[in-house]
Amino acid sequence: MRTLARILDETAPSRVADAVARLDDGSLVVIEAKLPGALAGDREQVRAYVDAYKRLADRVLEGAEVDRPDQLPWLRTVLWGEAMNAPFGEWVGSLGPGRGTAVAIIQALRSTLPEGGRPISAPARRKVPSWDLREGDVVRFYRAVAAMLEGAELPLERIQDVLGLNRTEAAALFGVRRQALEGWERAGVPRERQAKLATIGAIVDLLEARLKADRVPAVVRRPAPAYGERSILEAIAAGDEDLVLDQLRAGFDWASGA
Repeated sequence: MRTLARILDETAPSRVADAVARLDDGSLVVIEAKLPGALAGDREQVRAYVDAYKRLADRVLEGAEVDRPDQLPWLRTVLWGEAMNAPFGEWVGSLGPGRGTAVAIIQALRSTLPEGGRPISAPARRKVPSWDLREGDVVRFYRAVAAMLEGAELPLERIQDVLGLNRTEAAALFGVRRQALEGWERAGVPRERQAKLATIGAIVDLLEARLKADRVPAVVRRPAPAYGERSILEAIAAGDEDLVLDQLRAGFDWASGA
């Protein structure tokens, strides 16, 4: 460890934050600006926050010059994972979203490395974050961050992608307007729509597993006797998603046994 020797040995939180800022490429500004909206449920701001956090953590690891390069993949994963917890710790509460996140990353690195340096001193004026959040907001934030760290698509995005839908068509599946769907993408699908979302997700999983990707959009638009001469999309929009799932399972099981 050479480049980050001062950071790993420094005990004053403000000096640790200053040292990280010298490595920064603009990520701290993005975190400062986007974290409040990310916690409020705006998916695009969650994405911006996670991307900035990952860039900053990677810059820290590059500067750390870890002695064993084979450790870098899991060290990177550990630091990225702190993106979920950093907004709720004392560093963000005391130093603000940007500088506080910088210190949280260094603290995570110190606690992980065998020779991670001395503990960071408690802030002179320790504060807890003052976010105005409910339990559900925190759970939604955790899920969105985890999905983006894994590179996974969020459920609504995946449904649109696999079925070849635009937002207006996707909204029609739930009997809402496009504007409502866009609100769900930012704040999450309402509880009363979760069961339908889960069933549509199961339909998408089945179609994706059993058909070639380029065939799925055509299949879901084709009327069929099994759905009352309606297409799969029309049946789902009419509230018959359970029927669609049952018929698809039966059809694919028959094809497998034939």
